Amino acid sequence: MRALQLSFATLREAPADAVSVHERLLRRAGFMRKAEAGVYVFLPLGARVLRRMAQVLEQECEAKGFQPVITPLAEPLQAVVESARSQVRSWRALPVKWYTMSRIRYEHSEPRGGLLEAREAINLQLWCFDADTPSAMENVALMREALVRACWQMGIDTLAGDCDGWALLAMVEHGEDSLLQCASCGSAAAPEWYPLSSESIAASCSEVPPAQIVSTPNLRTVGEVAAFLNVPPSRLVKTLLLVVDGKAVAALVRGDHELSVLKVRRALGATAVQLMSAERVEAISRAPVGYAGPVSLEGIPLIADWAVRPMQDFVVGANLADAHRVHVCWGRDFAEPVWADLRTASPGERCGRCGGELVLRQGIFVGKVQLWQSEHGLVYDDAQGVQQPVQATVGELNLTRTLAALVESSHDNDGLVWHPSVAPFEAVILLLNPFEQDQRNVAESLYLSLRERGIDTLLDDRDQRAGMKFKDADLIGIPVQVVIGRSASEKLVEVRLRRDRQPHRVALEDAAIAVEELLLRQKEVVS
Repeated sequence: MRALQLSFATLREAPADAVSVHERLLRRAGFMRKAEAGVYVFLPLGARVLRRMAQVLEQECEAKGFQPVITPLAEPLQAVVESARSQVRSWRALPVKWYTMSRIRYEHSEPRGGLLEAREAINLQLWCFDADTPSAMENVALMREALVRACWQMGIDTLAGDCDGWALLAMVEHGEDSLLQCASCGSAAAPEWYPLSSESIAASCSEVPPAQIVSTPNLRTVGEVAAFLNVPPSRLVKTLLLVVDGKAVAALVRGDHELSVLKVRRALGATAVQLMSAERVEAISRAPVGYAGPVSLEGIPLIADWAVRPMQDFVVGANLADAHRVHVCWGRDFAEPVWADLRTASPGERCGRCGGELVLRQGIFVGKVQLWQSEHGLVYDDAQGVQQPVQATVGELNLTRTLAALVESSHDNDGLVWHPSVAPFEAVILLLNPFEQDQRNVAESLYLSLRERGIDTLLDDRDQRAGMKFKDADLIGIPVQVVIGRSASEKLVEVRLRRDRQPHRVALEDAAIAVEELLLRQKEVVS
């Protein structure tokens, strides 16, 4: 395409209301425009990038056996379920694997961070309907592989982490999302899901003084109580009252740790776990929220995190307003609880699989894969003619968040740096003086040669200063730049990568091959 035919306009400065790196660069480079808070118009350059991202995803989906469907804007999930009902009646028809690409609107979203929390997004969704859980888990792995490979093709370094399913993290320095990864075995998971080591030795309470109640007026938080009693937060044990499948359960974690509701659900094999309401906490513990404790908590099952097991002589709520118990020991002052891995993992802790150290990996969550937990009512007839429930799996990749991650992870002080597979164009020819005949002849010849080789090329034939063309080329970030200047009279051109801008002077007849080789090398290096 010729630049004179392309509708684009760059800005000299980033818009003042753009707060994130990707929004500043995409708006300044003319890829998108802000229509309203959290809503963006993707202009021709931005639309080309999104289209190429979609093509990469569609190729990966179809390579894994997923077929495209188009869903209505209103209640698309219900439409998928009802459409699948007639497809999954017999075991012979399973699995059924679909994907769709659609725009969605989050009516209750609070826009912030540019595309990361936009009110509108472009989503890829995958569905798989299987006969049983083992088959479904195979397709969970298949979906995960498709999404990871698609991101790899786009040039994004990703990490798939376990999280009651799988969460896909695009690796971005200083990203707002995170996973934990074991430095030894490489396993990754969300902090609230990562299994921790259960190795702990029970401590003796033979020399611990009898428990006693102390006054802690208006002190509810761990920090307030620890400071008042002059003990570290790790000497406190929090008692959190939960509703587990409709029944009350008390969970104990160390004062400086956080309870993972997901781990509670996993440990108890439960379907639904949630924190108890303040009214019910007060009714059961006979004290306001913040003062519940395990001593004399009658009729309530106790579960405790492994980190509590080596503790004795600790502080708990007294089940009285404005009071806590000190010198408490489990097994003496209250029954030994059921031990389990219940706390949210932190960097530096030990992996429950191999004992290696956990490391924080930061980035942007762009996708997920999980078993469909909601009731759908789909059934099929097995080989004996007996009706069985269909196991559904759903996967998702948010293209707009992925676009943000691409920019956040690949840019420099001068602008965007695109991977060839998703760039708006693979190469740009900078015709520095379109009125100089030798330069124009060389530019036109090379433009045709690149197009014949299937290289998507932008010919910058605008009547603009050379400095502006260089600046726009760097800002827009097309992977390969070809400069046609004074050396055109000698049939020489300058070829360089946007990423490093190291010039390579080559003869015109070799230029198309040089561009092709640079693109191939770029794909290998970046991927």
